[in-house]
Amino acid sequence: MSLRKYIAYLRTIETGSITQAASELGYTQSAVSKMISDLEADWQCTLLTRNHSGIEISSDGMVLLPTIREIIKDYEDLNFAVSELHGTQAGTLRIGSFTSLSTSVLPAVLKSFHEKYPNIQIQLLNGEYNEISDWLRRGMIDCGFLVAPVSNEFDLTFLLRDSFVAILPLDHPMAEADCFPLSQLPNECFINLKEIQDYEINRFLDQSQVAPRVTYDVTSDFALLSMVEAGLGISIVHDLILHPKRYKVARLPLDITQWRDIGIAVKRNFVPSTITRLFTEHVVNQAKGFNLSQLSSQ
Repeated sequence: MSLRKYIAYLRTIETGSITQAASELGYTQSAVSKMISDLEADWQCTLLTRNHSGIEISSDGMVLLPTIREIIKDYEDLNFAVSELHGTQAGTLRIGSFTSLSTSVLPAVLKSFHEKYPNIQIQLLNGEYNEISDWLRRGMIDCGFLVAPVSNEFDLTFLLRDSFVAILPLDHPMAEADCFPLSQLPNECFINLKEIQDYEINRFLDQSQVAPRVTYDVTSDFALLSMVEAGLGISIVHDLILHPKRYKVARLPLDITQWRDIGIAVKRNFVPSTITRLFTEHVVNQAKGFNLSQLSSQ
């Protein structure tokens, strides 16, 4: 069946690996290679090129890719429509998200979506903004949560605004203050989150011309929170990462307000699948009830 070959080729492009595509689809590597070779023979063109770093889509493949995507999307929509006839509304949705959202408001959104569509399987990929953008660009995910502004390749629908806040040990002298002045940072032991690509907080501090006295560098949000809780220092984080309230730390607004606008993104000029549209509509509707103050009491 040609459709299986289209899906195998598309997953190979999206994952950048024949081996990975075969694993996800339940085929052997040689079976996927043969499917792609069959397409190349049928269409008399080269669909993949190989180099020292692996495989890449060819120029002919780039021309055909939008049509292949559209065929597969229509096939997925057809399967969903058939499942609706049988009262199941089944299918798969792939979502990209980042840690602070995945651990705060997103679980409740996914729960309510699952209650409404229990037969839709959710695949959640967690990463930084650049990774989510790349996954969306390559078609590895159907939609992704990103921070404005985004590339003009995507359409972003606003969901909520998330502020930067200072976190301090509960026994810190300033734990009960109304706000935390950035000018105080050089006088504190600062726990710095080393982000691979998303340098929002460090960029904010640079723009504010504040140089904290970094005592610890960490790569995990949760290690950072645990270290502040243990009294090893203070830090600045996204407010979302504190919700629901799992760590015993003091949360203070900053004297200089800074925030990020979070939205859900889909590829521009590409009609989303029925399942993707249902999910984005659900998220936008649920966002009207997002309330961080309520989450903080949980």
